[in-house]
Amino acid sequence: MTDRATQETPAAHGGEQPEGPRFSYAVGALDRSLRRSLVSILRPFELTVAEFTALSLISRRGGYSNAQLARRSFVSPQAMHEMISSLERRGLLERAPSDSHRSMRHTHLTKRGRDLLDRCNVAVDDMEEAMLDGVPRERRDEVITLLLQSARNLRDLPAAD
Repeated sequence: MTDRATQETPAAHGGEQPEGPRFSYAVGALDRSLRRSLVSILRPFELTVAEFTALSLISRRGGYSNAQLARRSFVSPQAMHEMISSLERRGLLERAPSDSHRSMRHTHLTKRGRDLLDRCNVAVDDMEEAMLDGVPRERRDEVITLLLQSARNLRDLPAAD
């Protein structure tokens, strides 16, 4: 019996069996390895992967709603609300009322949050460099573009019930 996940299906209408694993298997393997590495790297900083992702997003561009942060951090809106509250209690970010919308609050990193994120980024940069070993520097942007395009294509498919 063969492992279905690593086996290719016949080429579209051609019946030929391509060599190597499915694209989805390769991406899944990368996802699992990456998540394991990130959990390990972020543990000494007392951050989860979702917290690191949220801090990174907030540092790049403020003004995200909790729902937007949740989607981009791959957590539920409820989990994001709890996470933001926790990060605020830990002194890593602050929320201030918006000048334009009384009910909205703008979230930004504190100096402590920025310093922590900077230290995390050094560790993550080192991990990414090791992960991309053997990928020519001039092709790395192309790899990122292709992966993001694949994610958009999949996201745009109709949801299966």
